[in-house]
Amino acid sequence: MSSRTADGTSAGAVERPVGPVRTHADHQGRRYFGELDGLRAVAILLVFTSHVDALFWDRLHGGTGVTVFFVLSGFLITTLARREERTRGRLDIRGFYLRRVFRIYPLYVAVLAFYAALILVLGFQPERRGAFLDSLPFYLGFLPEQALLNSTGVEPPFAAAWSLGIEEKFYFVWPLLGFWLLAGRFRLRVWALVAAVVACWAMPLVLDPIGYLVQPYALIGMGCVLALLLDDERGYAVVSRLGRPPVLGAVLVVVLALQLATSEIELARPFYVAFGIPVALLLAGLLTSTGRLPALLRSRPLVFLGRISYAFYLTHGFALNLVQAVLPATGFWQGVVAPAVGLATAVLGAWILHVCLEKPMIRLGHRLGDRPGSHRRLPVA
Repeated sequence: MSSRTADGTSAGAVERPVGPVRTHADHQGRRYFGELDGLRAVAILLVFTSHVDALFWDRLHGGTGVTVFFVLSGFLITTLARREERTRGRLDIRGFYLRRVFRIYPLYVAVLAFYAALILVLGFQPERRGAFLDSLPFYLGFLPEQALLNSTGVEPPFAAAWSLGIEEKFYFVWPLLGFWLLAGRFRLRVWALVAAVVACWAMPLVLDPIGYLVQPYALIGMGCVLALLLDDERGYAVVSRLGRPPVLGAVLVVVLALQLATSEIELARPFYVAFGIPVALLLAGLLTSTGRLPALLRSRPLVFLGRISYAFYLTHGFALNLVQAVLPATGFWQGVVAPAVGLATAVLGAWILHVCLEKPMIRLGHRLGDRPGSHRRLPVA
Protein backbone atom coordinates (compact mmCIF):
# COMPACT_ATOMS: atom_id res chain seq x y z
CA MET A 1 0.00 0.00 0.00
CA SER A 2 1.33 3.47 -0.84
CA SER A 3 0.28 7.04 -0.19
CA ARG A 4 0.95 10.32 -1.96
CA THR A 5 2.27 13.68 -0.92
CA ALA A 6 0.23 16.84 -1.33
CA ASP A 7 1.71 17.59 -4.74
CA GLY A 8 0.83 14.15 -6.05
CA THR A 9 4.23 12.48 -5.84
CA SER A 10 4.57 8.98 -4.48
CA ALA A 11 5.10 8.81 -0.74
CA GLY A 12 6.43 5.28 -0.71
CA ALA A 13 5.36 2.21 1.18
CA VAL A 14 3.70 2.40 4.57
CA GLU A 15 6.28 1.97 7.32
CA ARG A 16 5.96 -0.86 9.82
CA PRO A 17 8.14 0.19 12.76
CA VAL A 18 8.63 -2.09 15.73
CA GLY A 19 7.69 -0.92 19.23
CA PRO A 20 5.51 1.91 20.57
CA VAL A 21 7.97 4.63 19.51
CA ARG A 22 9.71 5.14 16.17
CA THR A 23 13.48 5.14 15.97
CA HIS A 24 15.38 8.18 14.77
CA ALA A 25 16.37 6.33 11.59
CA ASP A 26 12.74 5.51 10.93
CA HIS A 27 11.77 9.15 11.43
CA GLN A 28 14.49 10.31 9.05
CA GLY A 29 13.38 7.83 6.41
CA ARG A 30 9.70 8.70 6.42
CA ARG A 31 8.54 10.16 3.13
CA TYR A 32 5.15 11.37 4.31
CA PHE A 33 3.63 12.30 7.68
CA GLY A 34 0.01 11.31 7.16
CA GLU A 35 -0.93 12.08 10.76
CA LEU A 36 -0.15 15.73 10.12
CA ASP A 37 -2.77 15.89 7.37
CA GLY A 38 -5.18 14.36 9.88
CA LEU A 39 -4.21 16.96 12.46
CA ARG A 40 -4.78 19.65 9.83
CA ALA A 41 -8.29 18.25 9.37
CA VAL A 42 -9.00 18.51 13.09
CA ALA A 43 -7.67 22.06 13.12
CA ILE A 44 -9.77 23.17 10.16
CA LEU A 45 -12.89 21.61 11.69
CA LEU A 46 -12.25 23.64 14.84
CA VAL A 47 -11.97 26.79 12.75
CA PHE A 48 -15.24 25.89 11.03
CA THR A 49 -17.06 25.58 14.38
CA SER A 50 -15.87 29.04 15.40
CA HIS A 51 -18.21 30.51 12.76
CA VAL A 52 -21.33 28.70 14.01
CA ASP A 53 -23.08 30.98 16.48
CA ALA A 54 -25.97 28.76 17.57
CA LEU A 55 -26.16 26.18 20.36
CA PHE A 56 -22.94 24.92 21.95
CA TRP A 57 -20.38 25.42 19.18
CA ASP A 58 -18.69 28.46 20.73
CA ARG A 59 -17.73 26.31 23.72
CA LEU A 60 -15.28 24.41 21.52
CA HIS A 61 -13.17 27.59 21.17
CA GLY A 62 -12.52 26.70 17.56
CA GLY A 63 -10.29 29.68 16.85
CA THR A 64 -7.43 27.67 18.35
CA GLY A 65 -7.40 25.59 15.17
CA VAL A 66 -5.20 28.38 13.77
CA THR A 67 -2.79 27.81 16.67
CA VAL A 68 -2.36 24.22 15.50
CA PHE A 69 -1.71 25.43 11.95
CA PHE A 70 1.03 27.79 13.15
CA VAL A 71 2.89 25.07 15.06
CA LEU A 72 2.49 22.69 12.11
CA SER A 73 3.86 25.25 9.66
CA GLY A 74 6.97 25.82 11.72
CA PHE A 75 7.61 22.10 11.97
CA LEU A 76 6.99 21.24 8.32
CA ILE A 77 8.91 24.12 6.77
CA THR A 78 11.93 23.56 9.00
CA THR A 79 11.90 19.81 8.40
CA LEU A 80 11.71 20.30 4.64
CA ALA A 81 14.54 22.83 4.72
CA ARG A 82 16.72 20.71 6.99
CA ARG A 83 16.29 17.61 4.82
CA GLU A 84 17.20 19.54 1.68
CA GLU A 85 20.21 21.00 3.46
CA ARG A 86 21.37 17.57 4.59
CA THR A 87 20.95 16.07 1.13
CA ARG A 88 22.26 18.90 -1.08
CA GLY A 89 24.52 20.69 1.36
CA ARG A 90 22.38 23.83 1.45
CA LEU A 91 18.83 25.06 1.10
CA ASP A 92 17.99 26.42 -2.34
CA ILE A 93 16.36 29.62 -1.09
CA ARG A 94 15.29 30.73 -4.57
CA GLY A 95 13.52 27.42 -5.14
CA PHE A 96 11.97 27.59 -1.68
CA TYR A 97 10.49 31.03 -2.37
CA LEU A 98 9.14 29.96 -5.74
CA ARG A 99 7.39 26.94 -4.24
CA ARG A 100 5.89 29.07 -1.49
CA VAL A 101 4.62 31.71 -3.92
CA PHE A 102 2.86 29.17 -6.11
CA ARG A 103 1.55 27.34 -3.05
CA ILE A 104 -0.08 30.36 -1.42
CA TYR A 105 -0.70 33.26 -3.81
CA PRO A 106 -2.87 31.79 -6.62
CA LEU A 107 -5.64 30.62 -4.32
CA TYR A 108 -5.34 33.70 -2.13
CA VAL A 109 -5.70 36.03 -5.13
CA ALA A 110 -8.58 34.00 -6.57
CA VAL A 111 -10.57 34.15 -3.32
CA LEU A 112 -9.81 37.86 -2.88
CA ALA A 113 -11.08 38.48 -6.43
CA PHE A 114 -14.27 36.58 -5.60
CA TYR A 115 -14.82 38.75 -2.53
CA ALA A 116 -14.29 41.86 -4.66
CA ALA A 117 -16.80 40.66 -7.24
CA LEU A 118 -19.44 39.89 -4.62
CA ILE A 119 -19.07 43.12 -2.66
CA LEU A 120 -17.98 45.73 -5.19
CA VAL A 121 -19.74 44.49 -8.34
CA LEU A 122 -22.78 42.52 -7.18
CA GLY A 123 -23.43 44.59 -4.08
CA PHE A 124 -23.47 41.85 -1.44
CA GLN A 125 -23.16 42.98 2.20
CA PRO A 126 -23.31 46.74 1.53
CA GLU A 127 -22.79 47.43 5.24
CA ARG A 128 -19.27 45.94 4.94
CA ARG A 129 -18.34 47.59 1.63
CA GLY A 130 -16.49 50.45 3.33
CA ALA A 131 -14.51 48.07 5.56
CA PHE A 132 -13.55 45.99 2.53
CA LEU A 133 -12.39 49.05 0.55
CA ASP A 134 -10.34 50.26 3.52
CA SER A 135 -8.74 46.84 3.83
CA LEU A 136 -8.16 46.22 0.13
CA PRO A 137 -4.71 47.90 -0.02
CA PHE A 138 -3.55 45.64 2.82
CA TYR A 139 -4.96 42.56 1.08
CA LEU A 140 -3.30 43.45 -2.21
CA GLY A 141 -0.01 44.05 -0.41
CA PHE A 142 -0.35 40.69 1.33
CA LEU A 143 -0.68 42.36 4.71
CA PRO A 144 -4.05 40.91 5.74
CA GLU A 145 -3.11 40.92 9.41
CA GLN A 146 -2.82 44.71 9.19
CA ALA A 147 -6.32 44.89 7.74
CA LEU A 148 -7.59 43.09 10.83
CA LEU A 149 -5.58 45.36 13.12
CA ASN A 150 -6.82 48.55 11.45
CA SER A 151 -10.49 47.56 11.34
CA THR A 152 -12.81 49.55 13.58
CA GLY A 153 -16.26 48.29 14.46
CA VAL A 154 -17.02 46.19 11.38
CA GLU A 155 -14.78 43.20 10.72
CA PRO A 156 -13.66 43.41 7.08
CA PRO A 157 -14.57 40.62 4.68
CA PHE A 158 -11.69 38.18 4.12
CA ALA A 159 -10.46 38.89 7.65
CA ALA A 160 -9.62 35.20 8.14
CA ALA A 161 -6.64 35.72 5.81
CA TRP A 162 -4.78 37.41 8.68
CA SER A 163 -3.02 34.16 9.53
CA LEU A 164 -1.67 33.87 5.98
CA GLY A 165 0.05 37.22 6.36
CA ILE A 166 1.74 35.95 9.51
CA GLU A 167 2.94 32.76 7.83
CA GLU A 168 4.09 34.52 4.66
CA LYS A 169 6.50 36.68 6.64
CA PHE A 170 7.80 33.63 8.46
CA TYR A 171 8.42 31.94 5.10
CA PHE A 172 10.43 34.94 3.99
CA VAL A 173 12.57 35.47 7.10
CA TRP A 174 13.26 32.00 8.51
CA PRO A 175 15.08 30.47 5.49
CA LEU A 176 17.41 33.48 5.37
CA LEU A 177 18.04 33.49 9.10
CA GLY A 178 18.09 29.77 9.81
CA PHE A 179 19.50 28.30 6.60
CA TRP A 180 21.70 31.04 5.22
CA LEU A 181 22.98 33.12 8.13
CA LEU A 182 23.03 30.15 10.55
CA ALA A 183 23.61 27.41 7.99
CA GLY A 184 24.73 24.18 9.63
CA ARG A 185 24.75 25.62 13.16
CA PHE A 186 22.37 23.45 15.15
CA ARG A 187 22.78 25.00 18.58
CA LEU A 188 22.69 28.57 17.35
CA ARG A 189 19.54 27.80 15.40
CA VAL A 190 17.83 26.36 18.45
CA TRP A 191 18.85 29.19 20.77
CA ALA A 192 17.92 31.83 18.19
CA LEU A 193 14.48 30.26 17.92
CA VAL A 194 14.07 30.05 21.70
CA ALA A 195 15.00 33.72 22.00
CA ALA A 196 12.55 34.59 19.23
CA VAL A 197 9.76 32.63 20.92
CA VAL A 198 10.30 34.47 24.21
CA ALA A 199 10.55 37.86 22.51
CA CYS A 200 7.40 37.36 20.43
CA TRP A 201 5.54 36.02 23.46
CA ALA A 202 6.35 39.19 25.43
CA MET A 203 5.73 41.60 22.55
CA PRO A 204 2.29 42.84 23.76
CA LEU A 205 4.09 44.28 26.80
CA VAL A 206 6.06 46.53 24.46
CA LEU A 207 3.70 47.08 21.52
CA ASP A 208 -0.04 47.21 22.04
CA PRO A 209 -2.13 46.20 20.13
CA ILE A 210 0.19 45.18 17.28
CA GLY A 211 2.13 43.01 19.72
CA TYR A 212 -0.72 40.51 19.69
CA LEU A 213 -0.14 39.96 15.97
CA VAL A 214 3.52 39.23 16.67
CA GLN A 215 2.72 36.51 19.21
CA PRO A 216 1.79 33.91 16.55
CA TYR A 217 5.45 33.82 15.53
CA ALA A 218 6.16 32.31 18.94
CA LEU A 219 3.87 29.41 18.01
CA ILE A 220 5.59 28.97 14.65
CA GLY A 221 8.94 29.08 16.43
CA MET A 222 7.87 26.22 18.69
CA GLY A 223 7.25 24.09 15.62
CA CYS A 224 10.67 25.03 14.23
CA VAL A 225 12.40 24.02 17.47
CA LEU A 226 10.57 20.70 17.43
CA ALA A 227 11.70 20.03 13.86
CA LEU A 228 15.34 20.68 14.72
CA LEU A 229 15.21 18.48 17.83
CA LEU A 230 13.61 15.60 15.94
CA ASP A 231 16.19 15.93 13.17
CA ASP A 232 19.05 15.62 15.68
CA GLU A 233 19.71 12.11 16.98
CA ARG A 234 20.29 13.16 20.58
CA GLY A 235 17.36 15.53 20.51
CA TYR A 236 15.16 12.81 19.09
CA ALA A 237 16.09 10.45 21.93
CA VAL A 238 14.66 12.95 24.41
CA VAL A 239 11.63 14.16 22.46
CA SER A 240 10.53 10.67 21.39
CA ARG A 241 9.59 9.87 24.99
CA LEU A 242 6.46 11.89 24.26
CA GLY A 243 5.43 9.13 21.86
CA ARG A 244 5.07 6.55 24.60
CA PRO A 245 1.36 5.72 25.02
CA PRO A 246 0.95 6.92 28.66
CA VAL A 247 2.77 10.18 27.97
CA LEU A 248 0.99 10.86 24.69
CA GLY A 249 -2.34 10.09 26.34
CA ALA A 250 -1.62 12.50 29.18
CA VAL A 251 -0.63 15.29 26.79
CA LEU A 252 -3.80 14.72 24.76
CA VAL A 253 -5.91 15.00 27.93
CA VAL A 254 -4.22 18.30 28.80
CA VAL A 255 -4.82 19.71 25.30
CA LEU A 256 -8.47 18.65 25.30
CA ALA A 257 -9.06 19.96 28.81
CA LEU A 258 -7.63 23.38 27.95
CA GLN A 259 -9.48 23.43 24.63
CA LEU A 260 -12.85 22.87 26.26
CA ALA A 261 -12.36 24.63 29.56
CA THR A 262 -11.36 28.17 28.67
CA SER A 263 -11.40 30.82 25.96
CA GLU A 264 -8.21 32.34 27.39
CA ILE A 265 -6.18 30.30 24.89
CA GLU A 266 -7.45 32.26 21.88
CA LEU A 267 -5.73 35.16 20.09
CA ALA A 268 -5.07 38.22 22.28
CA ARG A 269 -5.92 36.25 25.43
CA PRO A 270 -3.46 35.64 28.31
CA PHE A 271 -2.69 31.99 27.57
CA TYR A 272 -2.67 32.16 23.77
CA VAL A 273 1.02 31.40 23.35
CA ALA A 274 1.17 29.12 26.39
CA PHE A 275 -1.38 26.82 24.75
CA GLY A 276 1.11 26.28 21.94
CA ILE A 277 3.39 24.36 24.32
CA PRO A 278 1.05 21.38 24.89
CA VAL A 279 0.10 21.54 21.20
CA ALA A 280 3.79 21.21 20.24
CA LEU A 281 4.23 18.38 22.75
CA LEU A 282 1.21 16.61 21.27
CA LEU A 283 2.65 17.04 17.78
CA ALA A 284 5.94 15.54 18.97
CA GLY A 285 4.12 12.55 20.44
CA LEU A 286 2.11 11.96 17.28
CA LEU A 287 5.23 12.07 15.10
CA THR A 288 7.16 9.59 17.21
CA SER A 289 4.37 7.23 18.26
CA THR A 290 3.34 4.08 16.41
CA GLY A 291 0.08 3.82 18.34
CA ARG A 292 -3.60 4.16 17.61
CA LEU A 293 -3.94 7.94 17.78
CA PRO A 294 -1.60 8.76 14.87
CA ALA A 295 -3.10 5.80 12.99
CA LEU A 296 -6.55 7.35 13.45
CA LEU A 297 -5.30 10.66 12.13
CA ARG A 298 -3.98 8.86 9.06
CA SER A 299 -7.49 7.65 8.18
CA ARG A 300 -8.60 8.50 4.66
CA PRO A 301 -11.40 10.97 5.52
CA LEU A 302 -9.14 13.03 7.77
CA VAL A 303 -6.21 12.93 5.35
CA PHE A 304 -8.52 14.03 2.52
CA LEU A 305 -9.82 16.98 4.52
CA GLY A 306 -6.30 17.86 5.62
CA ARG A 307 -5.08 18.01 2.04
CA ILE A 308 -7.80 20.46 1.01
CA SER A 309 -7.57 22.43 4.26
CA TYR A 310 -6.02 25.55 2.68
CA ALA A 311 -8.82 25.91 0.14
CA PHE A 312 -11.33 25.03 2.85
CA TYR A 313 -9.91 27.65 5.21
CA LEU A 314 -10.23 30.44 2.66
CA THR A 315 -13.70 29.54 1.36
CA HIS A 316 -15.73 27.76 4.04
CA GLY A 317 -17.32 31.03 5.11
CA PHE A 318 -19.09 31.35 1.74
CA ALA A 319 -20.76 27.97 2.10
CA LEU A 320 -21.68 28.38 5.74
CA ASN A 321 -23.05 31.91 5.30
CA LEU A 322 -25.16 30.83 2.33
CA VAL A 323 -26.67 27.91 4.21
CA GLN A 324 -27.27 30.00 7.33
CA ALA A 325 -29.03 32.66 5.25
CA VAL A 326 -31.56 30.30 3.66
CA LEU A 327 -32.42 28.25 6.76
CA PRO A 328 -34.82 29.32 9.54
CA ALA A 329 -33.21 31.34 12.31
CA THR A 330 -33.87 28.81 15.07
CA GLY A 331 -31.44 26.91 17.26
CA PHE A 332 -31.97 23.51 15.64
CA TRP A 333 -31.69 24.74 12.06
CA GLN A 334 -28.75 27.05 12.72
CA GLY A 335 -26.98 24.85 15.24
CA VAL A 336 -27.49 21.41 13.69
CA VAL A 337 -28.62 21.55 10.08
CA ALA A 338 -26.59 24.56 8.98
CA PRO A 339 -23.23 23.18 10.22
CA ALA A 340 -23.86 19.79 8.58
CA VAL A 341 -24.99 21.15 5.22
CA GLY A 342 -22.46 23.98 5.31
CA LEU A 343 -19.62 21.57 6.01
CA ALA A 344 -20.58 19.29 3.13
CA THR A 345 -20.90 22.26 0.77
CA ALA A 346 -17.60 23.74 1.92
CA VAL A 347 -15.77 20.43 1.45
CA LEU A 348 -17.12 20.09 -2.08
CA GLY A 349 -16.13 23.63 -3.02
CA ALA A 350 -12.67 23.28 -1.45
CA TRP A 351 -12.08 19.99 -3.28
CA ILE A 352 -12.95 21.59 -6.63
CA LEU A 353 -10.57 24.48 -5.98
CA HIS A 354 -7.88 22.10 -4.77
CA VAL A 355 -8.08 19.98 -7.92
CA CYS A 356 -8.58 22.76 -10.46
CA LEU A 357 -6.34 25.51 -9.08
CA GLU A 358 -4.31 24.62 -6.01
CA LYS A 359 -2.68 21.37 -7.17
CA PRO A 360 -1.78 22.63 -10.66
CA MET A 361 -0.15 25.71 -9.14
CA ILE A 362 1.76 23.60 -6.59
CA ARG A 363 3.09 21.43 -9.41
CA LEU A 364 4.07 24.49 -11.43
CA GLY A 365 5.89 25.88 -8.42
CA HIS A 366 7.84 22.66 -8.05
CA ARG A 367 8.72 22.58 -11.75
CA LEU A 368 10.08 26.12 -11.52
CA GLY A 369 11.62 25.86 -8.08
CA ASP A 370 13.08 22.34 -7.97
CA ARG A 371 16.52 21.72 -9.34
CA PRO A 372 18.28 18.41 -10.07
CA GLY A 373 18.96 16.69 -6.79
CA SER A 374 16.37 18.69 -4.87
CA HIS A 375 14.86 16.94 -1.89
CA ARG A 376 11.08 16.59 -1.71
CA ARG A 377 10.14 14.15 1.00
CA LEU A 378 7.19 15.80 2.69
CA PRO A 379 3.92 17.41 1.64
CA VAL A 380 4.02 21.18 1.41
CA ALA A 381 2.82 22.98 4.52
